[in-house]
Amino acid sequence: MKKNKIISIGSLDSINFEILSKSILTLFKKKIIFFVVGDRFEIKKNLSLYNLDKLINNINNISEYETKKINIIDSNNYKKKYSNELLNDISIAYNLAIETNSDLITMPINKYEIKKKNKFNGITEFLAKISKTKTYMLMMGDYFSIIPLTTHIPIKKVSNNFINELMDVDRLFDFLIKNNFLYKNIIFLGINPHAGENGTIGHEDDLLRSKIKKLKGKFKNFNFKGPVSADSAFMNVKNDSLFISAFHDQALIPFKLLNKKQINFTIGLKVRRFSPAHGTARDIKNKNKAQIESFLECMKI
Repeated sequence: MKKNKIISIGSLDSINFEILSKSILTLFKKKIIFFVVGDRFEIKKNLSLYNLDKLINNINNISEYETKKINIIDSNNYKKKYSNELLNDISIAYNLAIETNSDLITMPINKYEIKKKNKFNGITEFLAKISKTKTYMLMMGDYFSIIPLTTHIPIKKVSNNFINELMDVDRLFDFLIKNNFLYKNIIFLGINPHAGENGTIGHEDDLLRSKIKKLKGKFKNFNFKGPVSADSAFMNVKNDSLFISAFHDQALIPFKLLNKKQINFTIGLKVRRFSPAHGTARDIKNKNKAQIESFLECMKI
């Protein structure tokens, strides 16, 4: 069942408003109910560039929703918990999604805008912090999906963090079963070149091999495979495949190259959170080049 969508508008210096403007007619046609959270003055200024300011409906409560309007919830009306506006908007949108049993849609952000004065790795990690839950980044594609066990951290920290995440990975599969994710084939990518070459390149893949053996005994619904060498893992992908990678770029690169439909979904929150699988693309801002497919996929679910 489709739910209402609470949208955190994300970075202003981005393609986010172009994406929203190009999507409006489809959203209205599909009768998707959505609310945009952010500074209403900034939102109006940016939407006016696309002649959409006349469609704005500023509301204080979602019950004031109007059809075929861009319903804006002004984040200035809420108590500020964080010094950064982006963090405040995301926090407000998340809480509203919980209160109204809606989906949370977070538009792309420029992490540098936050990192200048805050400790921040990414929205997935931030939502995990404020919800006090364990989260995973599930990148859902039409060809295959991926989950990186470590996300936005320096490569020098990957090994230790990967080992810690691996020891606790059972909860991931508990969640997949509980929420009826129909992945049959689970492929773990080796962390080292050639999956460690039988332990001659690092010890992480030996630990991974041992963990996979235990997972096979515990979760009979999945067909576990690995560790497999990441340089050839995506040559012949079976249907219903989910790849578990050691670090971010290891699986994100083939995912973005090979999948036409791409959605970022956060596992472990109190609500469903989706995000387009791209960045702010500041270099093409207001140039009518932004692609809206990923955003629309998030909104249609």
